[in-house]
Amino acid sequence: MTSRRSARLLAKAASPILTPKASKVLKKPVTKKPVVRVAAVVLSTKVPAVDAGVTHATLADPGMMEAAILYLKSADPKLGQIIDQTTDECSMSLPRDDDNETSFVSLCKSVIFQQLAGNAARAILLRFLKRYGTLTDTSKAPLLNDDSSELQLTDFEFPTAQQVVAMDVEEMKAVGLGQRKAEYLQAVAEQFNSGALSEKMLLGMSDENVS
Repeated sequence: MTSRRSARLLAKAASPILTPKASKVLKKPVTKKPVVRVAAVVLSTKVPAVDAGVTHATLADPGMMEAAILYLKSADPKLGQIIDQTTDECSMSLPRDDDNETSFVSLCKSVIFQQLAGNAARAILLRFLKRYGTLTDTSKAPLLNDDSSELQLTDFEFPTAQQVVAMDVEEMKAVGLGQRKAEYLQAVAEQFNSGALSEKMLLGMSDENVS
């Protein structure tokens, strides 16, 4: 072997081994779907005049009810379309608009009606009143033990906060109330019975403070 050939072989052996570069993987560009933002359409910014004689905001006032409906329609155009298709008159009254129902009674009824269908809740409330309420017409007393009687919710006065506090939870469950609802009713009653809450306090509070 010649010295020239030996030198070439040595140089070849000493040279680094070159590995082929990995071919680049072309990533398919991701096309983002355009986000369509639909601006809320304000149907009306005119707020109807509210009766100046009303001392507190109440949906029983036609002007306030109309203002509330316009707000809902402007905040949610889809809901606004449904409202426009509704032919029934929208009306609502709060307990404070009814001299015969206090905030305590309203809160208790809200607890009873929570997460129940209307008919089922009314049936439970009627059983509750038949057991704990006071008949406004004592001549109807014989009907209390008649399950098929035509006694109505309006035939009873709701028990007082003091009376609800004294009730036995197990007996309250016998009329169809769950454990939690019976406890919630007593918790509400305790607040009113102790003076921590009162009709006057609630009427003087804003919606934010009440919530």
